[in-house]
Amino acid sequence: MQGTKLQVIADAKGNFITAQARNNEGEDTGFSFVHCKVEGTGSGAYLGRAWQQRPRVVFAYTTMSGVVNPQGWSNNFHPERDHTALFGEYKCNGAGANTAARAKSSKKLTADQVAPFISLGFIEGSKWLLPPPS
Repeated sequence: MQGTKLQVIADAKGNFITAQARNNEGEDTGFSFVHCKVEGTGSGAYLGRAWQQRPRVVFAYTTMSGVVNPQGWSNNFHPERDHTALFGEYKCNGAGANTAARAKSSKKLTADQVAPFISLGFIEGSKWLLPPPS
């Protein structure tokens, strides 16, 4: 999603912006947020949680306010998912983008690693993300 504003609302139970349910490497699924803003009134929001074994979520060129939990990501109480999740960040900025305290499953991606996630080829986005012809 490009140019999206994600509003985090205060919640005592915790906030998760994403919960991705990919189970194996062959599944062509995932979430990619490019040139977005994460802001709101809440605090401690996780960018994502590992709903299933191999979640794939990327935030690139995103401005993150202080609503983001410093850990950034949750293994959903399944520590083995720290090794199978792809929770990636690339050139994000703002108070919530500090990666110093990020969870084990978090990855700072390189330009080559993020490239597939910021193109329309990701999840065949060119087939459905573009506006319909007029």
